[in-house]
Amino acid sequence: MSQDVTGAAADFPYFNDECSTSIPVSEARKVDDADAEAWDETCDVLVVGCGLAGTSAALRAAEDSTLSVLAVDRGEGGGASALSGGVLYLGGTRVQKECGVEDSAENMAAYLAHETGTLIRPETVRRFADQSASFIPWLETHGARFGGPLSEAKTSYPGTKFLYYSGNEKTLAARKLATPAPRGHRTLPANPADVTAMSGGELMRPLLASLTSKPNIRLSPHTTVRRLVVDGEGRVVGAEMWRLPAGPARKHRFLMRMGRNMMATILGAAARASRAATRIEHEQARLVRVRVRRGVVLSAGGFIFNPTMVANAAPKYVGVAGIGTIGDDGSGIKLGASVGGGTDRMNIVSAWRFLYPPATWVKGIAIGPDGRRIVNEEEYGARTGEAVFERNQGLGWVIVDRPLQESVEQDAKDPELLSFQKLTTKAALRLYTKAAPTLERLAEKIGVPADALVATVDAYNRSIRDGEPDAFAKSDASRKPIETGPFFATDISWKPKLNPISGVTMGGLTVNEETGAVLNADGREIAGLYAAGRNAVGLCSNFYVSGLSLADCVFSGWRAAESLKAR
Repeated sequence: MSQDVTGAAADFPYFNDECSTSIPVSEARKVDDADAEAWDETCDVLVVGCGLAGTSAALRAAEDSTLSVLAVDRGEGGGASALSGGVLYLGGTRVQKECGVEDSAENMAAYLAHETGTLIRPETVRRFADQSASFIPWLETHGARFGGPLSEAKTSYPGTKFLYYSGNEKTLAARKLATPAPRGHRTLPANPADVTAMSGGELMRPLLASLTSKPNIRLSPHTTVRRLVVDGEGRVVGAEMWRLPAGPARKHRFLMRMGRNMMATILGAAARASRAATRIEHEQARLVRVRVRRGVVLSAGGFIFNPTMVANAAPKYVGVAGIGTIGDDGSGIKLGASVGGGTDRMNIVSAWRFLYPPATWVKGIAIGPDGRRIVNEEEYGARTGEAVFERNQGLGWVIVDRPLQESVEQDAKDPELLSFQKLTTKAALRLYTKAAPTLERLAEKIGVPADALVATVDAYNRSIRDGEPDAFAKSDASRKPIETGPFFATDISWKPKLNPISGVTMGGLTVNEETGAVLNADGREIAGLYAAGRNAVGLCSNFYVSGLSLADCVFSGWRAAESLKAR
């Protein structure tokens, strides 16, 4: 239900954007004297959301045994991180050395300049690169596992390997800045039989177990924070939480798990379960007022599961299939905005349309609805997704000829492919590919101008024959003439339901890059408030590559914790 907002909340245009599974956030409550208020609980540090960012913040803060940490989560903990591939983007690591890879913080920072652009200061990128090698030993002390072997394959996710090229390291543009190195570190499974499963759970399960074992951390699952409390000087001094009692919490746990289940999603039961879980929260959660002595860390994820907010903030990306949980509803960002927190990049979604596997697709060309080429096909899927959504109305096709299509079909039989890769590739080839004897007929079938498509293919072929550099800086190894019919067009738009474009929101609260403190619109810190992970603008908010978001979760979680420990 929408509310009339005033003050700081009124400056955030998406404050009232809600959906059937979102948590309502209220304007901040102001108190004259925090110590004179009646509180139900107290803590030094309150962490809102226990994905990798929140869990990292809680564990790092708790290293100071004098601090009491309260970590709350809408579910059981894990968030979108537990559903992810469990990949961290790191450089100069023990794992790289063991796999014979030479890399350094300086080399990784030079490459990341290609991805972060001017959004993040160079000194912040370098500080992240310097710290990144220490993430693995720290995570391993909390039970996570990392190692090889190394994959050299061009892939969106390695089937049975655990170190791989997870970004654009090998592209010509990146090579001008840094020596290519595989930096995607995938979490190892505890059970070797699970080698082909997604690794997000393997990352988060031991971390959450470590969190619950710490004597100075209290985990409060099935709890939502709906309002912050500030004192007369604007410092965040507390929060109003809504916690489910034990009985409703058990049913809520079951429904939240069903809401994340793939089969339930296919059958349409996941959405119903998520709505039922939300009703339990609204009807049976109990108010708990918590006094926070040092500060609040907002780490409750993005807003990809709030379709109203996506439609208003990032309308070009309405067709994206969200990755995460219903906790990614924008509530953490709204909490920050309720006390004057500024935001940036709210219109940006990292949408992933991978043209590999099958790897041969990168040798074709990707076109938009005008029949013209749109991207360097060998780049990371987020670059293709940006080209499709930002500049081509969410539409696109990859064009190949018969020899390339035969190679694509062979690639699709690769035993290294994971089950989800086999499913989406098979669907793309069987359901979403059209063929025609000529380019003109193919253009007619997919609804693009025939003259433009023919001209685009002719220009591509001519540059290869004449030995000219590719117009989109694609490497020669990924270029092959498209000249032997029949010709094929595979739909790479948002429309294929069995081969969707997945994504996450990249916008969030603006923070001090040194401390992680949330900044207001004038660039001043809001006392007692920090943001981490996808609640904040971070390293991956310009361009995402696999592993950079999770690595940024550790980096930003540590940053907030260290600031709180120093207070």
